[in-house]
Amino acid sequence: MTKSIPHRNLILRNSLAASLAALLLILPLRLPAQEISTHNPDLPRHPLTLQDCIAIALGESPKLEASRFDLLAAGEEIRAAQASRWPNLKGSATGEAFSGEQTSKFGIVLTGPSGGGVNANRQVDLAGIGIFGLKLEYPVFKDGSIFGFNDAPAVEIKRAQSNALAWTAHLTREDVIYRITQVFVDTVSAQNRVQPIDRRVALLQRAVDITREQQQKGLLLPIDVNVVTEQLNDARALSKVIHEQAVAGYLGLTRLLGLPSSSHIRLNSTLPEPPAPPDAAQLFHTMLALHPSLQVQRAKIEKAKQDYRLETFRLYPSVTLHGSALYVTDFDNDAHVLIGGITVDVPIFDFGAQLDTVRARRDTYNAEQARLGAVGDDLTSDLVTIYQQIYALSERILTLQGEIGKLDRDLRVAQSQQQQGITPPLTAIDTEVVLVGKQDELNIVQSRRLLLYADLQKKMGGTWKWIR
Repeated sequence: MTKSIPHRNLILRNSLAASLAALLLILPLRLPAQEISTHNPDLPRHPLTLQDCIAIALGESPKLEASRFDLLAAGEEIRAAQASRWPNLKGSATGEAFSGEQTSKFGIVLTGPSGGGVNANRQVDLAGIGIFGLKLEYPVFKDGSIFGFNDAPAVEIKRAQSNALAWTAHLTREDVIYRITQVFVDTVSAQNRVQPIDRRVALLQRAVDITREQQQKGLLLPIDVNVVTEQLNDARALSKVIHEQAVAGYLGLTRLLGLPSSSHIRLNSTLPEPPAPPDAAQLFHTMLALHPSLQVQRAKIEKAKQDYRLETFRLYPSVTLHGSALYVTDFDNDAHVLIGGITVDVPIFDFGAQLDTVRARRDTYNAEQARLGAVGDDLTSDLVTIYQQIYALSERILTLQGEIGKLDRDLRVAQSQQQQGITPPLTAIDTEVVLVGKQDELNIVQSRRLLLYADLQKKMGGTWKWIR
């Protein structure tokens, strides 16, 4: 027979109530922590790939946001420059109250048919008037603008600056992509190196133990123990560095993605496959001609040209139509004045200041034209250097792959001979340590080649794309 527990239901109810109360107390304490949650609900649930990181960074980059605002400001400046070439109408309204008499020393003298005398009616106790005016100015010909209908230099200068900013935004976008790619590749590469490095430490630890044992038996010298111990210490130091590099990479990538430092992100451990190198002839001829850096320089040339035109037009007379209307009232009587006219401003003499300014703008224009060739030469030199580095690393990768294949075979033979008692255990351990080192070097070289392809895309300004 089962013995019942007194007040079991009461105890159960009390425990449930206590648990619920504790939960309610804990929830308010945990709610603020949601702001720095270790998982951002906007992030994908799967481990982030390079494309995921780039897509997030392009939406969160402060540099790209600044570029967008710069372009908006440039568009407004173009419209402001165009509007300044059109008629300008201003209005004014003034209210005045005054009392007293005329202040001229002849104000009290009465001039009339009867001769001199004093006028007693020239004092005002208190009076108020309203003055309303309109003023219109229309630059007919000024600074190269003809009624505001042609492409005036002042407007074209702003348009050239806007074009330069637009092409600079392309370069900024590629710079953001490269930075994300660099941090992602370095972080994933460091993460993938952790296990092989730890394996190397374990192998060297076994080698130290076996070497000490054989040295105690007199089969090896103390120097052999010191050599293996130094290798173990170096491997441990490298392991610590790799772990720290992986942690630093995660923190840096979190910052670049615009996430809180406490956010936890998971990265796909598989690096993207390297692309096939682009055709050199197409790269140096077709794509290079469309490079954003060249387009930026062409926009600078256009701005320098329009600066030259603007200062040249300032040597010419300018013509402005103007008109004004004035209405004055004391609220009993009123009066108005209408004025219209044309003003021609003619530069006559300024000790050659404007001519010198024109010559300076002309020389700046010529300098910007010459600089276009220099930009092309710099781009070509950078591309040739990257091409050479890519092919050198590709050759090194092939060499390492051959060495790894041979070391893998040697390891299998050493392990088989060790099982048969033909070779000592240290032979297989030494071979595996060398194999792990070569595999680690291969991973490093492959990561460097990926970064060179990313750098090639950046240097090409996005005209050739590997990652998007």
